Amino acid sequence: MIIADVVLKNRTVLAPLAGWTDSIFRAICRQYGVALVVTEMASADGLVRDGQKSLEIARFNEDERPVSIQLFGAEAETLAQAAQIVSRLKPDFIDLNCGCPAKKVIRRGGGSALMRDLDGIEAIGRAVVNATTIPVTAKLRSGWKEPVVVEACQRLQAAGVKAVTIHPRSQKMGFTGRADWSHIRAVKEAVTIPVIGNGDITSAEDAKRMIDETGCDLVMVGRAARGNPWIFAQIVALLDRGEILAPPTFTERLEQCKDHFIRQRQKDGDYAAVTMRKQIAYYIKGLPGATAFRKELFTQNDPDKVLSAMRDYANYVQSREPVQEIDLK
Repeated sequence: MIIADVVLKNRTVLAPLAGWTDSIFRAICRQYGVALVVTEMASADGLVRDGQKSLEIARFNEDERPVSIQLFGAEAETLAQAAQIVSRLKPDFIDLNCGCPAKKVIRRGGGSALMRDLDGIEAIGRAVVNATTIPVTAKLRSGWKEPVVVEACQRLQAAGVKAVTIHPRSQKMGFTGRADWSHIRAVKEAVTIPVIGNGDITSAEDAKRMIDETGCDLVMVGRAARGNPWIFAQIVALLDRGEILAPPTFTERLEQCKDHFIRQRQKDGDYAAVTMRKQIAYYIKGLPGATAFRKELFTQNDPDKVLSAMRDYANYVQSREPVQEIDLK
């Protein structure tokens, strides 16, 4: 798959998830085969005001490439200036967020609020494309209430945007109900640029079904990747080789969890005991004794004690699955 001369080795994309898909998690997903990662959304207003927090969100490491920096905002001029700022980081793409349903984003006129103003979306797309030499993409919802995503994507294509990602829920739906994949197909039939499908992909079989039903060029996985970076290897195996990979063993899940924690501690110091809580909760979801371990974990603020608790928990889990011994020292 090629988007604006950037070669992607397969058809998978990691979605931007605020508070989840930081640089460490993106690198882990790359290890499991995802072709493209997208940063957490960075505020255009914050970047223009020289906000270091927004700039840190946009930063990435070389082992994450290909990588896209996602921007959110409401004003074409501000987004264009922000695009110029993040272009200095030399990402492979700059992505425009036209789909976030979070209230704090909507109140500022960004995210899926843009779906109420197609003239504004087109103006934003054109302004950002003209402001940078980095290829520009966009992620959209189906609409605010009624579906308008086909026209929005046609306008963005005319503005020079190189690819679009469609999450086929309206803003009012949030993440409830079923994503209507027919909107993805409608966009694919209406534009010539690559179309990335997103929404309700929880397995490799879902990814294949989305491609079969919609004709989309790539699939984007978000919430289903939390604690489950293996999903990308599973999707690639099914799409590229027709192979169904076995799910990770208990041991593999805990080993990856430990590795993630160690990396996070190198970045966050002792505070990793707090920042990793939700990540660990997803890694162990469904494992024997997970509920009790999660309760214990959430009382620990000392990373050494977290690792000790993980070691004890690994021993407990090992007694319930005949796998190789796990070293969590």
